[in-house]
Amino acid sequence: MKIIKKIAIILFILGFLFSGYIGYCYVMKKPVPFFGRKITGAYYSIATGISQNPLQWNVSEAKVFNRESNEIPEKVLMADPFLHEKDGKWYAFFEIMGETHADIGVAVEENGTWKYLGIALDETVHLSYPMVFEKDSVTYMIPETKRHSQVRLYKTTNFPFGWEVDKILINDKRLVDATYFEKDDVSYLFATEDKELRLYIADSLHGEWTEHPKSPILSGNYTRSAGRILTYDGQWIRFAQDHFGGYGRAVYGFSIDSISKTDYKETSLKNNPILKNQGDTWAKNGMHHIDIHLLKDGSFKAIFDGYGYGKENITFSLSNNF
Repeated sequence: MKIIKKIAIILFILGFLFSGYIGYCYVMKKPVPFFGRKITGAYYSIATGISQNPLQWNVSEAKVFNRESNEIPEKVLMADPFLHEKDGKWYAFFEIMGETHADIGVAVEENGTWKYLGIALDETVHLSYPMVFEKDSVTYMIPETKRHSQVRLYKTTNFPFGWEVDKILINDKRLVDATYFEKDDVSYLFATEDKELRLYIADSLHGEWTEHPKSPILSGNYTRSAGRILTYDGQWIRFAQDHFGGYGRAVYGFSIDSISKTDYKETSLKNNPILKNQGDTWAKNGMHHIDIHLLKDGSFKAIFDGYGYGKENITFSLSNNF
C-alpha cells in the first residue's frame, strides 16, 4: 500500500506540474509540448467552393482539382493555392511538389472545370505560397523564397507566365508565407520566422520595408499565415494555421482590431476553426490554407487545400509539429 501511495503522490505532482506548465505556455503564447502527429503517405490536394458566408465552408461539397484529367500523378503535392481573376477568367496558382523540390503551378477555370496549364515559376530552390495580386494594373506575386533568404516581389508581362523578380522586399531573412495587404495608405507584410509571426511596414509596396515596433506580434501556434487578408463585415481578418498536436490541422481566423505604424491588436474569431478535417473526405487529415474572394452577386469564392488522399501512416511524438 505504501508503494501505491507513493506512486499516486508522484503522479499527482507530475500532473500538477504539467498542468501548470500548460497554463504558462497558454498565457505566454508559447508552443505546448504535446503528442504531435506525423502523417506519411497521404498528400495535399486543392479544391474550390462557393459560400454565402466566407467564414463557413462545406468542404465535403467542394470541387476537388481533377488530377486524372490534368495528368497530375498521385502523391504529387498541391497546396497553398491562391485565386486571381484576369480578363474574366479565374486562375489558380499553387505549390506543386515532385520528388526534388516545389515549383509554382497554374491552372485556369473553364466552364466550371480546372485545366492545368503548367509551371508558372520554376527556380532551383523550393517555392510555395504564391500570393498573387493586382496593383496599378500590374500583376504581382510574392511566393515563399525562404531558401533564397529573401522575400521577393515578382511581376509578369505575360500572364500567367513570364514571372521575373521586380524587387527584393526583405533581405537576409528566412521568412515563410509572406502575406501582403494595404490599409490607410500603409503597406503591411506578415511573415513567419522560427515560430514567430513578424510584421513589416512600408509607405508603399516598392518602399523601404522595416520591422514593426510590435514585431514579433505572436509566438507559438497560429503564427503561420493561411491565406490572404479578408475584408468582411467591417473586419480585417487574418487567417492562420493551427498546428496544435501536428502540422496543418485547421485554419483559424483572427480579427485585426487595430493596426498602424505603431500599434497592432487582434482577437480570435468566435466561430473558429474556419476550416478543419471533415470525416472521410479528401481533407480528412487536416487543412491549412484558404483564399477568399467576393463575387459580384454577393457570394464568396474560395480555394483551399486539404490533406487526405493516399494511404497514410500516422505516428506520434512528444512535441507539436509546428
